[in-house]
Parts: sequence; C-alpha cells; structure tokens
Amino acid sequence: MRPFYEQYHYDRRPRSLVGDTRTKEFVSDFLEWLAESTEQTPHVVSGKTHHTAFSALNPNNLLKRSRRGINGFFQATGVWPGFVEPRTFGATNILHSLLMPFPKKSPADKLLVPEFIPKEYRDRVKAATVVGVWSSHEDISFDGIKPGKYFFKSNDGSDQNIPLTLPCSDEELAHVKAKAKSWLETIYGQNSCQWWYAFIDSKVFLEKDLRQEGEDVPIVDFRFHVVNGTPVLLQMDTEGGEGVRNNPVYDKNLNYLPYDFLRSNTHEEPLPSNAQFAQEVATKIGKAHQYCRVDLYLKGEEVFLGEMTFLPNSGRRRTRAPEIDELFSDHWKEEPPRVVRVE
Repeated sequence: MRPFYEQYHYDRRPRSLVGDTRTKEFVSDFLEWLAESTEQTPHVVSGKTHHTAFSALNPNNLLKRSRRGINGFFQATGVWPGFVEPRTFGATNILHSLLMPFPKKSPADKLLVPEFIPKEYRDRVKAATVVGVWSSHEDISFDGIKPGKYFFKSNDGSDQNIPLTLPCSDEELAHVKAKAKSWLETIYGQNSCQWWYAFIDSKVFLEKDLRQEGEDVPIVDFRFHVVNGTPVLLQMDTEGGEGVRNNPVYDKNLNYLPYDFLRSNTHEEPLPSNAQFAQEVATKIGKAHQYCRVDLYLKGEEVFLGEMTFLPNSGRRRTRAPEIDELFSDHWKEEPPRVVRVE
C-alpha cells in the first residue's frame, strides 16, 4: 500500500499562494488513494460490528464529508493536512477520522456511555444518572421528576446542553423544546469529517447534575487523549472566576507541561489523588481505538465517564505550541492512521 504521494505536490501550494481553489482537486486525489488503499490493505474488520467512512457512505456523501473536513482544516490553518506522516494533532486526527473503523454500537452516543465503562471498574466508575429520554420535542415533559439541578442534552452532538433547575417555568420548557427540535432535526458533524453521527438514533435526554444541591463550583473536566493505547496527554478544562477558562496539560506521566494546547494554559492546577486511577480507566477505554479522547469528571473519590470524542473541534483548532504537536506525532509515528477494509 503506497503512501499518499500527492501530498508533496500540494504542500508546495499553501493557501497563501493558491487560495481555496485546490481543495476539490486534493480531495479527489485523496479519495482515489483511499479506494486503491482499501483494496490493498491487510487490515480487515467485520462489517457486523464496524463500519468506515468508505464502507458506510455512498460516494457522493463520502466526497462531501471529506471535502468539508479537509477544507475546514485548510481554511483554519492555511496549510494542507499532512497525510503522509504524522505532523500535527489536527491533521492526523482528520486522517484518522476518514480511515478508522468505527463500532456500530457507537461510543459517540452519550446514552450508551455506561456500556463502555470496563466491567472491572464499574464499582468505582459511573455515568451521570439519566432520568428521561425523548425522541420528539413534542413529548418532552418534566412532570414527576424530582426537583433539583439537571442538564438537558442531545445524545449525538457537541455543545448541545442546557443547565436546568426543576421545576422550571413554562418559558424555560418552551426554550428546551425549541432547542430539542433543532437538535433532533440536525445531523451533527455533517459539515466536517464526523460521519459517524449520522448513524446514531437521535434523542434528547435529561441527566442529573453531578453537583449536590447548593454546590455551584464547576466540576473539572479531565480529557485524556489516548493514541495507540498510550495516554499521551491529559487536558484539564477548568473554570475560574468570571468564567475564565484554564486548560493546563500534563504528559503521560502526569507531569505538568507549560505549553498551550488548543486553549490557554495559564497555570498548573493540582491533580487530585485519584488522577492516576482516572488515567488508567481512560487508557483502558481509549485503547480500543487508534485515537480517542476520553472525558472523565472527578469529584472527590468519585469518577464519572462523560463521553468519548474522536475528532475534537472538528480537527480545525490549531495546536498553539509546536511541542504539543511533536508529542502527539511521536506517538503516531510507530503506527500512523491505517486504512481498514470492512468485510
């Protein structure tokens, strides 16, 4: 299976020189390479359990998804995604998203999160409690649900959540229903390479806020980036006073790194005593894929699995520090994203 040799042709033609005119050509060459490589690859998975963009999408949809994902990266960064060898976090993840075999029981479905907690950890790791699920916005009702703090979410999208305190007003309920209608009618990821969302049965749901009554401090989000079975990076997402966010990062040994990743890393945050256990759990979950970001919430000694993400920020947010790109590239070099055939 040959490398994507056409890469060298395009690398000499960055956006600053050619504008956006070469995107269609690049995608056409990439898809020809993908078809050829799919026939030749020694890596095979069962169509009963997995699918790929190449196997699941018709040629027109595969063209659209590839073009939108690659063009989005090209416009955001000004350079072509590197498909010959690992170069940057975003480019390598775009390639991975277009090649990877994805389980048909989708780990991107937030309602299936409990099923992906390894059995040996289920006594210590939980998912947030879901108290209601709806397939239609018209059916949403909070009658009979215990008063308290909740989050209203979609199961197949990103940044689709509403903090909610019950009982709520008629105006709040109308707002929730309007958002639900929009979420349910929209296929998330259709303007990027995130093709797998189209195969999730869209629903909306209500889950308990992990905070107890009277607690207003946000729970810190621990995002473990797992590459080829190694927890390459821990990205914490914290919120300070006045909504100021801090994203400190740590290496696979949980040592603080003084670099910006995708957002500002303003200072080190102390890690809780069970951070190493959380990393162990994330690694176990993430190693089922060549790349996966496993989001965990740590609250005291409690650990909650939030979600699994396979193309953060649609692959369009530039890594701010070259040291972080190098860190990821080092872990992709031995086994870069591979073409897989579904049989």
